[in-house]
Amino acid sequence: MTDPKPGVALAPRLTSEEAEALARQSSLRQMGVRPPLGHYIRALWGRRSFIWNLSSSRAYVRNQGSYLGQAWTVLRPILDAATMIIIFGFVFHGSAPGIQNRAAFIVIGSFAYGLFQGIVMAGIGSIRNDLQLIRSHQFPRAVVPLASVMTETVLFGPIMIAMVVLVVLTGFLPDMGGPVYPHWSWLLLPVAAALLAMFSAGVALFFARLGARTPDIANVVPFFLSLGRFASGATFSIAGLTAAGSWFRPLLLYQPVQVFLELFRSVFGNEPLIPMSPGLWLLAAVYAVGVFVIGFLFFWGAEESYGRD
Repeated sequence: MTDPKPGVALAPRLTSEEAEALARQSSLRQMGVRPPLGHYIRALWGRRSFIWNLSSSRAYVRNQGSYLGQAWTVLRPILDAATMIIIFGFVFHGSAPGIQNRAAFIVIGSFAYGLFQGIVMAGIGSIRNDLQLIRSHQFPRAVVPLASVMTETVLFGPIMIAMVVLVVLTGFLPDMGGPVYPHWSWLLLPVAAALLAMFSAGVALFFARLGARTPDIANVVPFFLSLGRFASGATFSIAGLTAAGSWFRPLLLYQPVQVFLELFRSVFGNEPLIPMSPGLWLLAAVYAVGVFVIGFLFFWGAEESYGRD
């Protein structure tokens, strides 16, 4: 180290306490550390426009490389529901005992579960898929998985319209029960979708943290999601196919995904066995808020580790 030039005074060396005080006065904060929860939430809210723009742009470019383009956003769940109707509606007639319109029952469950599955899968790889963005900009890392959640939620808009149309058309299928008539409760479908999206976002945030460090989890979770499709009664009636005195019946009936599927079916109002009740809405709201808060706190707990090798 060279000596200072004659006549040049060196600045006094600051102590750690003085440096910390100077940083506070200059509104500086340490990089690579987890910010306080309140500051984190405010910073995240301040970037809500960025989340929306990022999610809407990703929704727009989805399927752009195919001939049918955005049409596949709606065609995929329709084909998936049609497959389930053929298997569980026509082949296995007893899959929904007591249900008047088996096809509508399957369509609603299949489409609603598709929203949950799509959000969870989008959240798992969100951090690793956006490492370049994370490493080049300073922002709350929850922006990335929440943008993925918002993308799937935006895409569910036209899918939900297709679901309503298909449910009405199922009334014309042979041996599938009576027709489905429009009802005022259909106006609550966006509310049910918002609650399911909030719940799914909490699960996605949970798996986003795990997937950031363990990429192999992206290969394991689809297996459990496929199992969950049947454990949640997306294609058959759990209440009708489980014994009344079995110990696992309450676990299946009141597990959260099953509750949300029943909420969607109750909104359509075409099944006397699935009435719309305040208790069902309350339980769904508790699941949505509770799981989202838990998932958010779990993700925030590893904020300083995202984007690091």
